[in-house]
Amino acid sequence: MKSIVFNIDCLLNFLKVRRSDLLERKFKRIIISNKVYNNLSNPSISQYIRDDLNTLIDKKFIKIEEINLNTAVFELYYEIINNYDNEILGESEASSIALAVKNKKTLAFNNPKSIEFYLEKYDIKCIGTKDILNDLLDKKIISTDEFYGILNELNQY
Repeated sequence: MKSIVFNIDCLLNFLKVRRSDLLERKFKRIIISNKVYNNLSNPSISQYIRDDLNTLIDKKFIKIEEINLNTAVFELYYEIINNYDNEILGESEASSIALAVKNKKTLAFNNPKSIEFYLEKYDIKCIGTKDILNDLLDKKIISTDEFYGILNELNQY
């Protein structure tokens, strides 16, 4: 798969279990918003996760896109974050949706039900951690044991 926009939850899962190598084997590039990056750079996040994230950025595998004022993507982000008729979303979620719309990319997001309104409204394809792992298993990039090992490790968090 080419490039994809990642929300914090899905990216964090692969970083937690130190398997970002799987993302590099599946995707050409990952796009994250500056809001997602700021959340993952928070000192409350484990140092190894922050280090791995910055390594992926240095390798240019992860591209950070800014949500700048007076742009179409900011207007969409602002509309999403202030839409109280649907589930209230945080900055990371709203910015990820806005970038997926802007870049016409698939969105990696682990709770698609919470953003169903936006997925339908903007015709965004959404995949989660399990979808990515299933695809890697189907393509024999990981074994069945690795698949269940990763899921079990994620369930410990």
